Amino acid sequence: MSITKLASAAALATLLSSTAYAHIVADPAEAQPGSYFRTALRVGHGCGAGKPTTAIRVSIPEGIANASAQPKPGWEIKVETTRLEQPIDAGHGRKTDTVVSAVSWSGGSLPNEQFDEFGLVLKLPDAPGRQLWLPVVQTCAGGETRWDQIPAAGQRVERPAALIRIAGDNSAMQMQHAQHSQHMHGGMAQTNTAPAAEAAKAGDIQVLQPFARATPAKVGGVFLTLKNAGGTADKLVKASSPVADNVELHTHIKDGDAMRMRAVDNIPVPANGQTALEPGGYHVMLIGLKQALKEGQSFPLTLTFEKAGTVTLQVPVQKAGSPGMPAAGGHEHKH
Repeated sequence: MSITKLASAAALATLLSSTAYAHIVADPAEAQPGSYFRTALRVGHGCGAGKPTTAIRVSIPEGIANASAQPKPGWEIKVETTRLEQPIDAGHGRKTDTVVSAVSWSGGSLPNEQFDEFGLVLKLPDAPGRQLWLPVVQTCAGGETRWDQIPAAGQRVERPAALIRIAGDNSAMQMQHAQHSQHMHGGMAQTNTAPAAEAAKAGDIQVLQPFARATPAKVGGVFLTLKNAGGTADKLVKASSPVADNVELHTHIKDGDAMRMRAVDNIPVPANGQTALEPGGYHVMLIGLKQALKEGQSFPLTLTFEKAGTVTLQVPVQKAGSPGMPAAGGHEHKH
């Protein structure tokens, strides 16, 4: 065999090897017990033969009280639920007997040579040290790949489910193992995020932990928590930023089996309460970004409230798929 053919064979072997181990992984993969955890499923390639990915379906494991999906332009979201025999803790002192059993994105097209992330927010159980496996079905033009194998201890499987580890006494060791595993499997496990922004305030309303995710696209989202220390309800009525041509207040509505974004006139903030702007619910939409949002940078955002007035704050840009920094205390979920 000639040197040229040997080099070609070696290159092909390398390509096939990297494809075989470019698994769908959760990033980040380390969470705190009982937390609302923001993560993303990282899809590194299609199902083979250069076919683009057209749908992703993830099964939500037992013990997760709530799951919501981050919208993606051009993709429709479907949420499947199941009824439990016994109610479980849904957070904020509530119980629920209906939980999300699966979430899917469909209708888009992710080319085989590109990667993307599909965001989730999960209400995790208070179970330190537990491993949560999320089986994923990846549909491509003309076929599908099932990433649903759950390995026994010390076992290596060809198509593992995505893994989330709930931190325990050995969380540092687990995190190191998760990072090593994801690097071996073609993922990116680094959690280099921008520092948290200081809280800003307008009247009785405090703006807590604002952040945006890095994106090269022309649209982006800002997430934060609005905490009202006053005895009068208020509303967020406007947002603006010099980094985008247009800034809108958005929410999500259920249209049949799909979740769709919709612009709203205002976002209510209850008296002596708070409203979370988070993936799958209310958020600030940046439309026509004038430049890519890059990790480690920040940009100004001005919020105007009906009663509290106006405040300008700096929004740090975190790594795409980062968990963010949710404020302490309860959330008022709006879907």
